[in-house]
Amino acid sequence: MKKVVLFLVFIIIGVGVFFGYKFYEDKKEEEALKQKEAKIKEITGHYSSIVKTNKDAVIYDDEKKESGKIAKDTILNLDEIKIDENTEYFYIEDLKYFIKYEDVEKTEEVKKVNQRYKNFVVFNQNVVTKDVTNFYQDDKLVYTFNKSFDLPIIIKDTDRYYVEFNDELYYALKEGTEVKESQNTNEATRGNVKTLLYHFIHPDNMGCDSSICLRASKFEEQLKYIKDEGYFALSMEEVELFLDGKVRIPKKSIVLTIDDGAKAEYAIPLLEKYEVKATLFLITSWYDPNTFKSDYLDVESHTHNMHNTGVCNMGLQGGAILCWSEEKVLEDLKTSVEKIGGSKYFAYPFFDYNTRAISLLQKAGFKMAFIGAGGQNGYSYPGINKYKVPRTTVFSDITMSTFKQYLS
Repeated sequence: MKKVVLFLVFIIIGVGVFFGYKFYEDKKEEEALKQKEAKIKEITGHYSSIVKTNKDAVIYDDEKKESGKIAKDTILNLDEIKIDENTEYFYIEDLKYFIKYEDVEKTEEVKKVNQRYKNFVVFNQNVVTKDVTNFYQDDKLVYTFNKSFDLPIIIKDTDRYYVEFNDELYYALKEGTEVKESQNTNEATRGNVKTLLYHFIHPDNMGCDSSICLRASKFEEQLKYIKDEGYFALSMEEVELFLDGKVRIPKKSIVLTIDDGAKAEYAIPLLEKYEVKATLFLITSWYDPNTFKSDYLDVESHTHNMHNTGVCNMGLQGGAILCWSEEKVLEDLKTSVEKIGGSKYFAYPFFDYNTRAISLLQKAGFKMAFIGAGGQNGYSYPGINKYKVPRTTVFSDITMSTFKQYLS
């Protein structure tokens, strides 16, 4: 009897141990599964096709060796990946480097990339960086690579060279780099550029008797020609770069400006339709800058309230900038710039200017100013006085034949 009891006890203990062990193993497996799922969830929480760095992050090559760094808040495109609990890195599709998953986060930000630089003609020179290359953008260090680059120069600036990297414009500081001759292009370039001056673009059914009025249909015909013929319409910053000799522009280049602001809103749909850039020099006491918001129409200063004839007993039409006190002129310019939200470029009201007016513009922070009385040929070139940039006025009776000559 004792043997039977002992046998049953051993059986019971054995069964208990068996089920206890199985329970322990099941719980262990369940906990491991939870940890695995939690890890995958954590990693997946960092992954998206578009991410941004959440700190200054290290990047790695195929062998997972450190190859450089990327600045915080840099937007990256990631390659598709099958994530498991052992995933440590994401692959940066466009850079061809790896980054640790915890160094990036999902983002819905869409990086706006300005690729107008592609209109410039590259120099037949390359910049060659040292064994460590730093690429900057907007005065911020974005990328550091532990290798040298040999890239065509797009813009030559005072202390830097601008190059294309990853389909964007970046710059490398001149210090520590070399420049070598390179046959990058045979494309013809311009040694000068013509600036056209418009005033009132009015719908065909709206009367306008002045010679500086232009029917919208005629303006559209001109824009269509500019678009169809592949002309590059420069912005003010691009004009400044050209006049400073920092860029080369293609043979088919032109500058479009509009003065005052009256009826300028009718130009915007046409500029947007044909994707042609223009600059409006606005009288801010007359018109609200917000009326003219467009990616194809930049707004710059035509003064706040100095566009009044006969104020001064001098100049073509007695523009106020010629005789108002320095304090009054600078206050007017300050108001204009503030209303626009910043302006570095200027057009003289009635084309009235003198040495004093130029000095006051410089004091107010303007980098370039435009004249343009009738008879000007409108051509400017590197080395010209940037405070006397000429323009050719487009009058209402212009023919397409004459307009085409203007673009030559």
